[in-house]
Amino acid sequence: MSGTFIAQLLNIAAIPVLSRLFTTDDFGIFAVYFGLSSILSAISCGRYELAIMLPKKDNNAYQLVLISFLFLIVTTLLAYNIILLFSSDINELLNVSNYKYLLFLVPVLSFFISSYRILNNWFSRLKKFKDISVSSIYKAGGSVASKISFGLLLFKSLGLFAGEIFGQLLSVFFLFRKSKFASASSKFHLDKQLLKKEFEDNKNFPLFSMPMAFLNSVSAQILVYFLTIIYNVGIVGLYTQANKIINYPLSLLTSSFISVFYQKLTETKQELKLYAYSYFVSLAIALAVSIPIFFWGEELFAFVLGKQWTFSGYMAKLLIPIVVFGFATRNTSIVFSYLKLQQISLIWQILYLLSAFIVFFYFKDTEIEVLLLWFSCIGGFLYFILGLVGYIMLAKRIHLKKIE
Repeated sequence: MSGTFIAQLLNIAAIPVLSRLFTTDDFGIFAVYFGLSSILSAISCGRYELAIMLPKKDNNAYQLVLISFLFLIVTTLLAYNIILLFSSDINELLNVSNYKYLLFLVPVLSFFISSYRILNNWFSRLKKFKDISVSSIYKAGGSVASKISFGLLLFKSLGLFAGEIFGQLLSVFFLFRKSKFASASSKFHLDKQLLKKEFEDNKNFPLFSMPMAFLNSVSAQILVYFLTIIYNVGIVGLYTQANKIINYPLSLLTSSFISVFYQKLTETKQELKLYAYSYFVSLAIALAVSIPIFFWGEELFAFVLGKQWTFSGYMAKLLIPIVVFGFATRNTSIVFSYLKLQQISLIWQILYLLSAFIVFFYFKDTEIEVLLLWFSCIGGFLYFILGLVGYIMLAKRIHLKKIE
């Protein structure tokens, strides 16, 4: 059993406990500030951490580790300066003025999330997968244990955020110790000329990958912020738990599914058949997972999480269209990288964000159920269109190959 799978199980097992220790408002506040950390961490390394796997020589890759950390330090300091100047405005905009102190912890969490991503890629390059697995258990275990402890001590939303920081810190500390960067015996060293070369050779990552990562992260958090601004943090808490629980079983499958799909895509001569089969199998899996939520959502949530989360079960029902088609499309969207058509993903991401803004503009004065259903249906439709475009582009590629 992999460390990642064990970590996911720990997080799932903790949900019923945490949902009884913290209120819907606590989870809503946590979601608002955690979302800011996620958006910041998506761009805080300039995406140079993705380049760590590319160089042939390890010392070249080590320079990219250093570049990533330098970028991270600069963006963290810049984020703190922005917070010092505009903290009141940011909190007021997000309708969370009573929790302004948490804003100053956002760069801290972002720093550790990004540090873990850098070290994770470095250890992947060195094929130290056992250490990565152990670190994921440290992260989940530390986070869950500290959140439960803080919950018992009545620390409210601060306890959730501090617990998340502690889990990330623990995993980073474990990997940093294992890396031996700071030891005299380390064979890696700073080479200014080599560092400058790697910085220049991989400048496409901050120029092109970073904007895409920013849009992806904003898209993932957009509903949280609209719900915060239009309604309140209690509604946000209900939504985030609904979204988390309906997606958790699927997230256990996603990473391995994508890896297998990409490997098969590069090997098979039946690319179109593989794509269609993978898409519809994913669709069937997501539908199967959603059936209990559709029929007994409120009852399941009330039983597992507690009565205060009953409405969250109803929200989960409304999210089924975007969850089902989103899962199927995400599992096969690697096809755009395979075809070197990442610009299609970028265009789609922009259209998705624009659609979200239009939905919230037109339905901001309606009941939350109406807004959520429209958001889910339109989002699901856009995911379906992206999947269809992937099929068409792959078919076009195959047709051109036959002509040649």
